Amino acid sequence: MPDLNLLITLDVLLAEGSVARAAQRLRLSPSAMSRALARLRAATGDP
Repeated sequence: MPDLNLLITLDVLLAEGSVARAAQRLRLSPSAMSRALARLRAATGDP
C-alpha cells in the first residue's frame, strides 16, 4: 500500500516551490525531505 503522506510531501513541495521551504513547513530536515521525494519517485516509477 502506498504511503499517502508522500502525497502531502508533493503537495507542500509544489506549494512552496523549493525543497528547503517545503521541508521547513513539514518540520523535516532537507535530507529527510529528499528521501521522501525519492520514495515518491520510486512509488510512481519516475526514474
